[in-house]
Amino acid sequence: MGNFVLDKGCQIPTTYASSDVNGVQAFRFVRITGQGTGAPIVDRCSAITQVPYGVVQENVDQSKVLLGKVVADVRIIGISRVTAGAAVAIAAEVSTDTQGRAITAATTSRVSGIALQAAAAAGDQIDVLLVQAGRIVP
Repeated sequence: MGNFVLDKGCQIPTTYASSDVNGVQAFRFVRITGQGTGAPIVDRCSAITQVPYGVVQENVDQSKVLLGKVVADVRIIGISRVTAGAAVAIAAEVSTDTQGRAITAATTSRVSGIALQAAAAAGDQIDVLLVQAGRIVP
């Protein structure tokens, strides 16, 4: 039995993640920042209060990002790998940290998904069931 997912090509701005020297890093939460030509423009989530759109599925070198013509694959529905920003328990509601990584949802954060695996530490990659336009944790 397979996982059912929905991915969308999204435009990456030249200012992605404030021109992060790493470029676009796979498995990070992104948010919509505008409308491009036929596709939304996305940037890495940088605050727990932002509404995540999905999870970018590929790495893109900074030199390509700076050209301003990058379209990256973003998973918006289904199960996605996500890089953890801290330890996360299995079945925990997760939100995004300031680097687009999954952390346990806290007060005022937007729930982005449910952890299907535990993360022992920052940098671990876990499967997350994505939740669209997540609720705000009271």
